[in-house]
Amino acid sequence: MAQSGLGLLLRKLREARDLSSRELGQLADIDHTYIYRLETGEKQSPSDDLLTRLLRVLKADQREIEMAQWLTANEANPDWVEYTLGTDMTAEMFEMGASMRHRGGARPDMETIEARVRKAFED
Repeated sequence: MAQSGLGLLLRKLREARDLSSRELGQLADIDHTYIYRLETGEKQSPSDDLLTRLLRVLKADQREIEMAQWLTANEANPDWVEYTLGTDMTAEMFEMGASMRHRGGARPDMETIEARVRKAFED
C-alpha cells in the first residue's frame, strides 16, 4: 500500500522524537501495530481522540496538529507533506499546496508549488 500523507507526517514526528512505534504506542496507550498501519497508509482515518493522544505524545506544534487534522479527511502527496515540514509554511499554506490541481501530465516540483502558494498569499 502506498504511503499516505498522514502516515508520513506521523512517522516523521515519531522519528524526530526518537521513539519506536512500540514506545509511542505505550505512551499513547495505542496498539503499536495500529500506529504502524497508520504510518504505512493501511489505515488512514484515526478517531479524533486517538489522533489527539498521538500528537500529544509526539509534542506536535500547532501547525503540525492542523496538518494532521486536515490529512485525516484529505489526501495529500507525501512528498508535499515532507517538503512542508522542512519549511516555515503555515498549515493554511500547506493545505493550499496540497489542494492545488495541476494542468498536464507532469506535476511541478515542490519548490514551484511553494512559490505559487507564497505568491497567492502575497496577492
